[in-house]
Amino acid sequence: MKKNKEKITAFLKEKGIYLVLMACVAAVGLAAAFVFVPQLQAQPQPTEDISAVSGSEDEHLEAVTTPIPTVLPTPTLMPDFTPAATAKPTATPKTKAAAPVQGDIIWGFAVNELIFSRTLEQWMTHSGVDIASPLGSEVHAVFAGTVERVEKDDQLGITITLKHANNMVSVYANLKEEPPVKEGQKLNAGATIGYVGDTAVSECADQSHLHFELYVDEKAVDPNAYVLFQKTPE
Repeated sequence: MKKNKEKITAFLKEKGIYLVLMACVAAVGLAAAFVFVPQLQAQPQPTEDISAVSGSEDEHLEAVTTPIPTVLPTPTLMPDFTPAATAKPTATPKTKAAAPVQGDIIWGFAVNELIFSRTLEQWMTHSGVDIASPLGSEVHAVFAGTVERVEKDDQLGITITLKHANNMVSVYANLKEEPPVKEGQKLNAGATIGYVGDTAVSECADQSHLHFELYVDEKAVDPNAYVLFQKTPE
């Protein structure tokens, strides 16, 4: 027994320093364990946020992929500054032609209003002008042209129609019988085409005159816009 104690005492003396070192290492290890374990327990564990997902998976995908419509501003209509189309005015000559006869106009041009006919005793339109002139007075062409017709009209008596350039036509009525021109004849402006007569049945109650009409593009126009009429000298 005494020998065992002596062996233990000798062992402790020889190995004592190692035992002390091992005890120190164990103590350090236990201290580190006590510090590390609480830190691991304090760290929050990841959990699934159930409230972040609502509805089925398809509904969630639809909510994500459905594009938000873009609201475009309503365009403002600009006013139309295009000029309105206007009727093309009928061209008139810079200088007017000489009148077919010299005299006063006793019955004017009236296609948009009615005037009273003393012969027919009624209100009516008048597609030309009546120029007072003595019987037998020479009647002249207002423009150069071609004789288109020589005829006796039931209302206006002996009538001559001349065709001119620019789609113009002039008509001379209430002439004497047997005028000195024939159809197809070409005439210069101012050429004599006939003489004032009294063959117009519809105007026989008026004083001696020439009935004169002028057409542009087959439409009756006021001869005053193209012809210079001179009054009879007093």
